Amino acid sequence: MKRRDFVQCLPAVASGLMVGTASLSLGACTGVPYITPRPRPGGLAVSGSVLDEQGAAFIQSPGMERPIYLHRDPSGKTVAVLASCTHRGCQPRPSGDRLVCPCHGSEFSLNGDVVEGPAERSLIRYEVTQEEDEVVIWLERRAG
Repeated sequence: MKRRDFVQCLPAVASGLMVGTASLSLGACTGVPYITPRPRPGGLAVSGSVLDEQGAAFIQSPGMERPIYLHRDPSGKTVAVLASCTHRGCQPRPSGDRLVCPCHGSEFSLNGDVVEGPAERSLIRYEVTQEEDEVVIWLERRAG
């Protein structure tokens, strides 16, 4: 986000903080909402309606250095990747059909594969399951 865009978003973020909706206010400024998930053993859960309404979201719990980018690909499959560039750790942002790192220009497919360097490794990808009305992002590998 450019400085000008950030400054324009400050009033929305400040009012969101006062009413406890900062994640939604910030999401409105960046185009993709930031959602706080519910912890669950081995992973994180969010309402499935998040993707029905937005198509994509950044998922971030307190203590996470970088969020997880969650989206549905064109085939309907739900994909989750750590939004941390494998080059220097900056947070890539969605831009069309890619995640673009603002620091050094690396580009990744929305599935996390490197499209253009300097990054040489794909983004970390997580298993995702649909359980009733929740989307579960598995941070730990599951047996089976």
